Amino acid sequence: MKPKLKKFLIKAVCCFIPSRRLRIKIRGNFDRIFYYKAKKALLLAPQIETVVLGSSHAQSGFCETKRDINLGISSQDLYYSYQLYLKCRLMFSNLKRVVLYYSDFSAGFEEERSHMIFESLKYNQYFGIPPKNPIIYAEKGLDTTLNFAPFEVEDLSFDDPFPFPFFAEGLTTPEGIKDRVEKHLKNALRNNNQTAFVEKLIRAVAADGLQLLIVVPPVTAGYLSHIPADLNVFEPLENVLAKYKGQVKYLNCYRDTDFLQEDFSDSDHLNRRGAEKLTAKIHNAFQE
Repeated sequence: MKPKLKKFLIKAVCCFIPSRRLRIKIRGNFDRIFYYKAKKALLLAPQIETVVLGSSHAQSGFCETKRDINLGISSQDLYYSYQLYLKCRLMFSNLKRVVLYYSDFSAGFEEERSHMIFESLKYNQYFGIPPKNPIIYAEKGLDTTLNFAPFEVEDLSFDDPFPFPFFAEGLTTPEGIKDRVEKHLKNALRNNNQTAFVEKLIRAVAADGLQLLIVVPPVTAGYLSHIPADLNVFEPLENVLAKYKGQVKYLNCYRDTDFLQEDFSDSDHLNRRGAEKLTAKIHNAFQE
């Protein structure tokens, strides 16, 4: 069966399945991504020099080499980014650089309090990272020891620098983009101090003698049109950075006009061309 036809049929079947958990199991996409990234980390550990952390903006916004590993995964919050670093510094003996993608929703987003809670369990399965608040899983009747079978990949190749591009359906229409921005701003303004994990990361990376770059990824002009002109959603991050001036590099591409509409796959996720641009900027930032 041709890949496009198979993908279409799977999506069609999922439209008739009311259980989101079952839909995810059928699609298998998250298992595949976690399995790929965990296996690459294991197989190429001695030669990894750069690790990239963050949500889908990281997943779609950085091009790998065999010395760089992109552990960005859809809806990864700052807690899981920080915990992944703690694992990486033990796994990667030649680690030199850490890149953290910080999005406009990061200040208040918690994966386990979102509809992505089921996927967050896979951090424990593939990386041995426990849930932040086990009581939330207990309240929802989710088993935090649930064992996910590894996704069987016929040809696991690490040669593609952009193996898991991200495209969110509905994020190309004016209504979809507006709804997207409203949800992101709701998380940004929750005032639950998720940026505290950035401060933990800064301290840990500095203690390990490594370089840290925090990247704010770009978004489209259509996305920015819904952001109030007087609102700085990155104020919590910038307040933390002010405390550690000189210890961390900062690359804010949120309104970077170098990124054009054709660099995006939707309102706020880069395509391969856009990822290549941002990756080049990241390499340059480390050299400055």
